[in-house]
Parts: sequence; C-alpha cells; structure tokens
Amino acid sequence: MPDKTTQPLTDGSFQRIGIVDNFYQASSFIPMSFALVTTVHENGETGIGPHALLSPFSITQPHSMMLISRNNSGTAINLRRHGKCALNYMLFDRNSLQGIANMGFPGMSLEDKASANPYTMIDSPSAEKAADPQFPQIIKEAYQVFECTWDDSFGLHDRVDGHGNAYDGHFNLIIDDLLMKEQFVPGIEKGGIFPNMPIFCGFRANRGFWFAEHDTPFTIPLPNVEGMEYQAVHYMGNRIDEKVSFTEEACKKLTGIPLPFMQDALKEIVTLAIADGVSEIDAIYLEKINAQRG
Repeated sequence: MPDKTTQPLTDGSFQRIGIVDNFYQASSFIPMSFALVTTVHENGETGIGPHALLSPFSITQPHSMMLISRNNSGTAINLRRHGKCALNYMLFDRNSLQGIANMGFPGMSLEDKASANPYTMIDSPSAEKAADPQFPQIIKEAYQVFECTWDDSFGLHDRVDGHGNAYDGHFNLIIDDLLMKEQFVPGIEKGGIFPNMPIFCGFRANRGFWFAEHDTPFTIPLPNVEGMEYQAVHYMGNRIDEKVSFTEEACKKLTGIPLPFMQDALKEIVTLAIADGVSEIDAIYLEKINAQRG
C-alpha cells in the first residue's frame, strides 16, 4: 500500500502558513539533530537539557557552536553563571527517548529531571576540567562530546524587545575539546562508519515530541569540474591536522597525484611539515621536500 504521507493531497499549490513563536516546529517541518547539554547547577550538580537549536557557527578558528535556548532555561541560567558546558550527542535508542523528552519539558524540578535521566554521568577525560567544579560532567553513552566555553562578548544574549523583555538566549560556544568514541573516528575521513544519530522532528502540541531514525548514509560522487581539482586537495589537506594548513598554490601543484593515493600523500607531507616546525605548507615548502627527495 502506498505511503499516504508521500501522496499529493491537493493540486500541489502552496498555502500561506502563519509564522508563530517556535516557528521551526509550530509552523514548519525541519528535521534537526539535538544534543544533551550538560551544565552545572547552583548546587554543584550536573544538569542535562536537550537542545535542538544548536548549529555550527564559526567554522574557522575559534571554532564554535551557536546555541539558542529559552532565556530562563536551566541551561541558559547555568551558562550565564559559569560559562561552561558540554554538548553530548547521543546514539539512537528508542528506550531512552522518553527520558530525553522528560528532561526537556519546561517546569520540571531538578529532582524529576535527574530521575528521568537514562544515562551514566562521568567526569571529563581532561584532568583540568575534571578538577573544575564549574565544568559539568559528560555522558558516557554519547558518541561525541563538544566541551565548550561561552564567548560572552558576542552580544546577542543582551538583546531586549520594545517591552524590556529579553529575547531567547543566544550563546556562542567556543569548542575547547572535541571528544569522539574511537569506533567512529575512521568514518570522519572514509565515511561508511556513521553513528546512528536520532533526528528530532519537533514538538506537536496534540501528540508530544517527535523523533525519527535515519537509514544508512550513501555517497554522491563529486562533480568532475576541470580546473577545480585543487579545491578537493585543499579540502582534504586542511583536515588532516588542526595545526597544519595547505595554501591553494601548494594544492594546485599536488593535483597530479592519483586520487586513491592522495590522502596518504597529504598525510606524509603533513608529517614532514610537523617535523620541520612548518604550520603552513606552500609551494616553496613543497619544492624543498622534492629537492630533499632528489
């Protein structure tokens, strides 16, 4: 039987929808990832707040995430108090979704949220953060964790409307450390080994919180655009080591390397650069390497 949700119900014309508060779920369909944001409460205990309005913000240094939260949420209050948090990204587990929904419902007491937590809390693997009473614990079952510090110079959190009411809190979270379970690390470069990530489909007042599970990711090949090959080299090379970068001119000189060997060749060049104390690989440094190899 055909899936009725995919069948056209009308002639396909658009209808105007009123834009209301929380439009991303109340007026639209936007699939979202979410993280369980841990912060430290006033009593020194780590609390958890599920948040879907989290997005990469600064993709160059300093790398950061933008968190949008209710101005009076526990997460927002704790961030203003300590400026420290951890973004815990979880695997899909249907048995844990009710606990996540309970922890995300406004107005619940800290005790009720703690009892709803289906996860295990552990200290940060960073000795410095583990010893800091203002830095929260992280969730053991997460597949990745961003340990963050709030950049309170950003300013959006101070905006108010014409009635003096504060807008939703906007927090530019600088990523101090990015932690990942080792079994998923190879998938960053090679693909194919992806965590089974839950998808949040929003809150609908008559039914509650909606979630979905994705199918296996698949690959769409890169377009073959003549003269643009160096951009692929640039993309690959500048993601090998956070302290070493390739210039575009250097990448243009490397486009002749066959693609199956490109990643290994770039890694070898980066290893040589680190040994030489070089942080930027340009065309002149490549010439030096070639000269050393004879």
